[in-house]
Amino acid sequence: MMKAAEMTTPDKTQDAAPARPRARRLGAWLPRLLPVVLLLVVLVPFRGPLQAAVKRNLANRPYLLAAMRAAEGANPAIDGLEPANGVQARALAYVALQGDRPGEGLHWLLLGATTADPAMLTRFEICRLLMGQGRIAEARNYCRGAVATAYFWLAQGIAADERHAPEMAIAYFDMARTADPELLSAWERLGRAAFNIERYGEAVEAYEHVLATQAHPLADTFYQLGLSYLALERIDDARKTLEQGLEIYPYQRELHLALADTARATNDLVTAEEWYARLLQQRPDDAYAWAARGEVAMQRGLAKQATIYLEEATSLQPTDVGHWLSLAAAAAAAGDSHEAAMAYDKALALQPGDVGLLLGAATFFAQSGEVARAHALYLQVLALEPDNPTATAALAVPVANPTP
Repeated sequence: MMKAAEMTTPDKTQDAAPARPRARRLGAWLPRLLPVVLLLVVLVPFRGPLQAAVKRNLANRPYLLAAMRAAEGANPAIDGLEPANGVQARALAYVALQGDRPGEGLHWLLLGATTADPAMLTRFEICRLLMGQGRIAEARNYCRGAVATAYFWLAQGIAADERHAPEMAIAYFDMARTADPELLSAWERLGRAAFNIERYGEAVEAYEHVLATQAHPLADTFYQLGLSYLALERIDDARKTLEQGLEIYPYQRELHLALADTARATNDLVTAEEWYARLLQQRPDDAYAWAARGEVAMQRGLAKQATIYLEEATSLQPTDVGHWLSLAAAAAAAGDSHEAAMAYDKALALQPGDVGLLLGAATFFAQSGEVARAHALYLQVLALEPDNPTATAALAVPVANPTP
């Protein structure tokens, strides 16, 4: 029975078999046709914009080809091309710049830098080219808002500063802070460069901004701003700023020294010496502080005390001629001509060909009664400067025989 049933089944299936291949062929084509249909449905509403885009690309083609040829080292002719959009203008600018024609390149970039074409690279190139022509005020307008250009100008400013071109460095730092007002390093470097060429007002403006903006102001910011105030004789502002910095950085050497300088600026010599003393408690090996304290003591008329301080300075820094000269003056004022003579000898040994030093020592020895020694020093001066009027006049006076 099972076998008979199996025999009759094939007869029924033979009638349906021819329909299966047609179904498979239709199912295979539908997935292929569906994307085409969908694409047509999507593109039909955009037919106009697509045609405009094609036309636009065709219009840009000669400009882009010219730029490509310039990139390959050729010098394509662009005389007959008149750009109608930013892409075309930038292409012509590129050709001109590749041909070392910055003026022409700037012309095309300016033409293409419209409100509808605010490309950052275009603005950057305009900014750079205007700066190269010294048109700083115009360049600032194009550099503003392009943060990436700020670091370029900062690097240019640093390079100019290292070339000892402070005016140009300041211009570059100004461009950097204009491009990115939050780039504090540009403000800091601008302040330092301005201070170095005595443009103290600009230095104050820059450092005040840094101090107001920094989350954790550096000791150097307080120091530089304090010195800028001091240079403008804004003594109270200088003292307040430096003391504020010292509260945060109590062991900062430069802040102590600047506060001492601030006190000396108002002839407050007692306070100045106190600041040096405070620093020396922290840094007993600071030769400069000992020497400065000695100078202040001399100003106060304390010659013997000054001698003690200056002896410390010379022992810590024996190769500093200035320390020995200060010690010579202090010792002479204290009536110790022997120590003064020793100090002059040390200084002369360090700088034997210094005319000013030779004249100073000769004057001291002449006043001390060592006329022959003074005479010998004046002769050394004339050997270096035959027409020196001071030495010539001194030698015109006959030298008495030092021996009885």
